[in-house]
Amino acid sequence: MEVLNIISILIQIILFITLIVLVISLFGYTKRLTIKVELLQDDVNKFISHAEPLIDDTLKFISILHDVTDKVNDNMDVLKGTVERIKNTVDSVLEFEQRIQTKIESPVMDSINTYSAIIKGITVFFERIKENKYKTFRKSRPEIESPKGNYNEDDIIFDDEIQEEFNDINKELNEVRKKLEEMKKV
Repeated sequence: MEVLNIISILIQIILFITLIVLVISLFGYTKRLTIKVELLQDDVNKFISHAEPLIDDTLKFISILHDVTDKVNDNMDVLKGTVERIKNTVDSVLEFEQRIQTKIESPVMDSINTYSAIIKGITVFFERIKENKYKTFRKSRPEIESPKGNYNEDDIIFDDEIQEEFNDINKELNEVRKKLEEMKKV
């Protein structure tokens, strides 16, 4: 029994030494773990110190973005109202134009037709006068056979004066015709 006792004591000593080594190594691991945790804590503190301004800036940015979005929405409402008013104004102008066109078109066309008829009448009138004067002139001077024949000086002056007046009247009538044509185009 004594051997068993000695073996038992030796096992107890070995276990006790193992326990002491185990406690010492656990203490060393705990110390290293504590150092690592402290380093991790420092890193976390540095991250937090860097992240706080970033978070603050992000919150400010989100706030500004929210304000800008609200202003854009307000401006969109104003823009929609403005577009609606412009559309209503354009519609009113178009209606006004159509009313004026329907009220004025008929009298203006009647006036243009009347002026055109007057011009045609005046042109025919002066052509008839010219023909009558020529016929009267030929009857009073039977020796003249054609308007391109030989005239004496007085006859040529008389005929040139009538021709000049007729040309002036034709110029004026042509100008009136051009104006009437322009009015028809409008």
